[in-house]
Formats: sequence, structure tokens, C-alpha cells
Amino acid sequence: MGYKLYDLSQEIFTGVPVWIGHPPTEVTYGPTHAETLASGRFTENYSYKSEKISMSTHGTTHVDSISHIDPTPGAPDIDKIPLDWFYTEGICINLSHLPPKTAYTVEMIKQALAKDGLEVKPGDTVLLYSGHYGRTFPTPAYLTDYSGLGRQAAEYLYGAGAINIGQDAPSHDSSQTTSYPAHQVCRIMQRLNIENLGDLSPVAGKRFRFIGLPLKIRNGSGSPIRAVAVVEDDAGL
Repeated sequence: MGYKLYDLSQEIFTGVPVWIGHPPTEVTYGPTHAETLASGRFTENYSYKSEKISMSTHGTTHVDSISHIDPTPGAPDIDKIPLDWFYTEGICINLSHLPPKTAYTVEMIKQALAKDGLEVKPGDTVLLYSGHYGRTFPTPAYLTDYSGLGRQAAEYLYGAGAINIGQDAPSHDSSQTTSYPAHQVCRIMQRLNIENLGDLSPVAGKRFRFIGLPLKIRNGSGSPIRAVAVVEDDAGL
């Protein structure tokens, strides 16, 4: 039996949509191969190129630390959270049949789980496939029309054992909220959430191994991640 890797991340580029309130993402290119070759610093035709990235720790595909939403002294920063929280079993719940700006309910979650024969197990990462990224990215609607978890739905998933919940949208709360109930549940239950995932359609309705390691940012409130699903391939590679 083999396996397939699915990249669930968004690209990092200048002008990528970022949740209102976070600094923009900017990628500056240079020095170039031509510039370093002409510098006179190297011999034997050696050259290199590099880039500079300026971005929020909550820009593009990222995970929130608990300290991002919990002002309590000692709330864990991203460099203090165990790495095994970012290397877990996972499932992706298919909610793409629901309209934009939906506040997901417990019943919606249960129906979607039952349809694909999925269950939330202790320690799982749970991804929510709304189809929002595929429908709207990178238009302005990406930042305004997304669905998200209502409070009871968040309590249900985290209470069932989810250590981390991620969505293909700027937040795992609906764009219509001003109280951010799903984030509040994270704060109360000391759990994680991932935002700005990319195309989740390849793993919708499936169970897999999830990898989403954060950068080791000292006292960080979050970190960009490369989100990957490892799916068993019965046919082999």
C-alpha cells in the first residue's frame, strides 16, 4: 500500500488576500542571479538568488497559537505548543453543499459526518471543506462571504476530541459574526485552529494523516504552515 500527499496550502505572494486587520503580504525579489554574478564576489560562474518576505504570522495558511486569543499570562505561544499537535490523524468534513455565510450547526456537522461515514476521534485535526476557496479566491468575496462554526458546533467538534480545526477561509468563524464564538471556544478549551487553507476538495469526506508544522517563532501568536494531507493509496504509487 502506498500513499499520496496533497498540498492543502495557499501560495505566498504579494497581495494575497489577508483577513482585515492583519498586515499585508509582500514578497520582494532580489538579489538576482545576474546581480550576484556581476558583483565580483564569486568565481567559476557561481551566482545565487533570494527573496525577502514580509507578512503577518496570520497571513495565508497559518495556525493560531492559544496566546493569540487568550490574554491570560502564560497562555501558550506557538513555540511552546507540542509538535505532536501538528502531526495528527485527521478528517475533512464536506460542507460544500451549504450556502455562503452559513453559521454551521451541530446537526449540519452530524449529517455531513454520517454521509461519508466519518467520526471525530480524540487528537484529530478536523478540516471543514466549504468550497469557499475554490469559489472566491482571490476576489474580494474571499474576505467577506465565508461560512464558519457556530458556538455549539465548535463545542461539539472540540468536545468530541478535535485538537485543531481548519477551514478553507480566512476564519473558522463565519464572516457574519462580531463575537467570534468558535475562537472563544478555542480559548476556553485551549485548542487550535487553522485558517486560509487552500483547495480541500481532494480530501473531502476522507480520513488521512495531517501535517502542519509551524515555524519556531519565539513568543509567536501564530505561524504560517505548509498544510499537507497524507492519504493511503490502495492502488499503490
